Amino acid sequence: MFSNPAGGLRGTAYELFMLLLSFLSIFNAVLIVIPFLSGAGREVVIVMETLLTPVFLLDFVLRLIDSRPRRAYLLHAFGWADLLAIVPLLRFFRLFRVVVVIHHLEARGPAQIAEDLSVSRASATFFTTIFLVIVVLEVSGMLILDAEGGIEGANIKTPSDALWWGYVTITTVGYGDRFPVTLSGRIIGIFLLPAGVALFSVFTGFIANAFLTPRRRPLQRLRRDPGAGPLADLDSIRQLVAEQDERSRELQARLDALERALVAQAAGTDANAESNEGRMPAR
Repeated sequence: MFSNPAGGLRGTAYELFMLLLSFLSIFNAVLIVIPFLSGAGREVVIVMETLLTPVFLLDFVLRLIDSRPRRAYLLHAFGWADLLAIVPLLRFFRLFRVVVVIHHLEARGPAQIAEDLSVSRASATFFTTIFLVIVVLEVSGMLILDAEGGIEGANIKTPSDALWWGYVTITTVGYGDRFPVTLSGRIIGIFLLPAGVALFSVFTGFIANAFLTPRRRPLQRLRRDPGAGPLADLDSIRQLVAEQDERSRELQARLDALERALVAQAAGTDANAESNEGRMPAR
């Protein structure tokens, strides 16, 4: 599921997360280049794009490490575009990765995508939560800075102040060092608090699931990329058959032990019954 031959899919949940993040980053780049927003909102977008840079850098490194051959990824699978898109002002190059990912997802089909997400529900929920946190943080930062910026007595004056307030609010920590003083700012906080509770409740559930759910060996090993070849599928089938044989032997041994225990228990019950009958006095 996480194989990446020459820049292919690394996992459905991960690719959908990066696809949404790419759309968001491209939209942010449009907002930066074209002056749709006020100065305060534009500054928040620039800071968010800077904060997203390590994510795209990590994505490029992971694809480069997993790709075979790496030269094919860099030259023919738009690895060069992923490299350039690490720079915030060059995020338009993520369009190449968007096209590639959409092409791969269309090839898999809606049914296969739905099944992949069902199998990896925990990771899909985690990636969805992270993306929503990023969106909520950016939108709340733009709104609160526009509402509080330039107001006398306000303490949310810079993009870092706005993003810090948004972060401590959605995590329900609330340090109190930054807080809205205007009516519009407090209304934004009213809507932000329940959104933060909902998002981080999901995040807490993911952590609990990761620690408490027992590890299971995946049964989806036969679903490989078409380039893996029949030999890889044959090895996977043999490994699955060997695992099934081992589990069958283990179950058969436990079944035999249970049958022996039941037979011994039955024999003991019969012996006790006969002994009691022999001890009864004759009338």
